[in-house]
Order: sequence, then structure tokens, then C-alpha cells
Amino acid sequence: MADQSFNNLEEQLRQDRRLGKTRRRKRRLRRLLPFVILLALLALLFFVLRGEREPTPTETETLPPGSSSATISFVGDINLDQQMMLSFRVGADYDFSPLFRRITARLTSADLTVGNFEGSLTGSDEVSEHNYPAALLRDLYAAGFDILQTANSYSIQNGITGLSETKQAIAEAGMIPLGTWSSPEDRALNPVLIQEVNGIRFAFLAFTKGMNNLRLPVGAEYCVNLLYQDYDTNYTQLDRESIISAVNQARLLSPDVIIAMVHWGSEYDREIAQSQKEAAELLFDCGVHLVIGSHSHYVGPMELRSRNISPMGGSFLAYSLGDFVSIADNSSARNGCILSVSFLKDGSDLSISRLEYTPIYSAAPSEELEIKSYEILDTMDAISFYDSGYYDRVSEKLYDRLVTAVEKMKEQTGLGEYQTGK
Repeated sequence: MADQSFNNLEEQLRQDRRLGKTRRRKRRLRRLLPFVILLALLALLFFVLRGEREPTPTETETLPPGSSSATISFVGDINLDQQMMLSFRVGADYDFSPLFRRITARLTSADLTVGNFEGSLTGSDEVSEHNYPAALLRDLYAAGFDILQTANSYSIQNGITGLSETKQAIAEAGMIPLGTWSSPEDRALNPVLIQEVNGIRFAFLAFTKGMNNLRLPVGAEYCVNLLYQDYDTNYTQLDRESIISAVNQARLLSPDVIIAMVHWGSEYDREIAQSQKEAAELLFDCGVHLVIGSHSHYVGPMELRSRNISPMGGSFLAYSLGDFVSIADNSSARNGCILSVSFLKDGSDLSISRLEYTPIYSAAPSEELEIKSYEILDTMDAISFYDSGYYDRVSEKLYDRLVTAVEKMKEQTGLGEYQTGK
């Protein structure tokens, strides 16, 4: 009888231990449950964000052994007015990063990114159209810019002092100003911008048709390259001697590629003037390989003349890339592009291995288009979002406008097969 009681007690203890283990497991599971739920939510968020993030450009193709490549991206005019700038005011500072977040991946994927910076910095906190706070340069650098063209309509809007302060601010932000000089000594030391990328040596020059009808002060002829002798009136008399001299200075530095950034043509006019055609031919005849234009605020014709980069020049011409950041009321002028040109060097041979443009849209707040803020959109990505059902990202009216813009841009550039996302 005693043995039976002992056996029953042992069985009871075993049951109690099993029950205790079960209870402890349940308690541990209850304690872990919030962490399991959190991990599940994080995993779900990861996949959602991965679907929402901006697509990055395709990976670089495998290069032939012993060869090297470099990619340069170009954009058109960077314009901001006071209303736009104030919308990015944060306390006593500014934060323009939301303006660029949709296209940063495109810009940073290039080895060099170049834009036309239309405006000045004078060190003042006061902003107005084409007078910018230093935060804009900080955020342009963060978005991927390396070189900013300063030879344009606003080179001397605040005098030679403003020109010098703008150059200094660009340099302090980590970028390189292109096309203006603060003094004769500055020009003598840096007549041409040389950048070497992966063993390919690039020479950059910049020219402007004029400076909003302003004339350079007497003795300040050194501060910018001008396309025309009549740069404050008719823009018809090419300054051939100065153009040839500037290109010859670049050639003396033995670059592989010479690139001329030109601010020319008429604003909000798609017609290519005869003087532009003559200027392009003169630049090519001197040995320039790429001529990249700005100022019209519209995307213009592009011509791939030769994939081969030879000492003779004359490889590629883009009359205008349109606006990168636009202040235009004209909706057509809000469609610009990012032009990407890739170069391949194989021994002594150098060629354009890839040429494409990415359509972009400089969005501004609009009830009609259901746009809430200023933002630069990758047009093809925006179209893709809408096609994938993200109607909260792109309204139907904006979608229709972007689709139409892509088709028009194919005609405007004339590139056809080089169109990204065709």
C-alpha cells in the first residue's frame, strides 16, 4: 500500500513538472510575442519601402580587361524664386533635401554631376529670386552635384563681389565653380577646369551669351567667357578670337575629352538661332567634343555625331537640357532631363559607350495636379508608380501630363533609340 502511494506521488510530481514546463514555455512565448510581432512589422515595412524606394540605375556593364570608364551626368538650369525657397525654411535655416530626394540616386550614380547654377550667394540670410541661402549649396552637394556652372545670366547680378562670394560659397560646400574668375590672378592660375576620372582626363569650359544685358565693368573682362562681342544687345557677333583662345588653353593641357558648357539661345523659345549653330560648329572645329547647352528652359535637339572621341572634336551636341529646378508658369518648361554620357577608354581608343537621358519634372504645389510640395520627380518612375496603382503618389492628371511630356521629349531631342525607358 505504501509502495502504491509512493508511485502515485512520483507520477503526480512528474505531471507537476510537465505542467510547470508547459506554463514556463507559455510565459516565455507571451513575453516573446511583442518582439515577434515587432519583427514581423519591420519585415513588412522593409518590403513596402523597398517597393517604394527610388529605382537605382542599372549596374555598370563588365569592362574589357585593361580598359576604364567614366560617366558624367548633366542637368540644365537650377532656378529658385523666393516663394519656393521660403517653403523650405526650417527655423532659422533651410532644408532643400526634400526637393531632390526623388532623383538623388540618379545624380549620385555618375562619377561627375554638372549643373547650371543660376544665381548668387552674398552671405546674407535674406533670400529673393536668384539670391540663395548657403543651405541650397549644402543640399545640392548632398544630392550628388560636383560642378556648378556660374557662367550664365546671373554671373554679375551682384557685381564682381557677388561673383567672388558665390564662387567661394560653392567651393566651401564641396563643389567646383565653373566659368567665372574673381581676379586676373585667379584666371591665370585656373583657366580651364581639369578633372581626371578613372584615368580619363576631362577639360571643362563654360561660356555665356550675356548677363541679363549687363556689361562687365571696365577692367573686369577676365571674369567670364562670352560667346558674343555684342553680349549686351543682339547676340549675333561671335567673339571668335576669345572662343578659340579658351579652347586652345584647354588643348594645351592634353585632355582626353573637352566639354564646353554654353548658356545661349532665347528664353522660352524652342527655335535654334543661327548664331547658336555657328557657335557650336566653331567649338567643334577648335577641338571641343561635347557641347552642352542651357538657358532656353526647354529640352532641345541633341545630336550624336560620332561615338569616337578624336582630336578633331565634334562628338555630341545638346542645345538645351531644360530646367532642373523650374520657376516657370509654363508647364512645358517644367519638363527637363538628366543627360548621362559614359566614356570607355581601351588603350589609345576612347569612345562614348552609353548615352541616355532621364526625363524629370519640376513639380510645384497644385490643386489641379494634386501636388502638395515642390519636388523634382523622375518622370519614368512617377509613371511607373501610377501604373502600379500608387494613385496617392501620382494623380491621373499629372500622370497624363507626364506621359505626354515623354512623347514630346522624344521628338524634341531627336535621339529616339537613346531614350531612357522608351
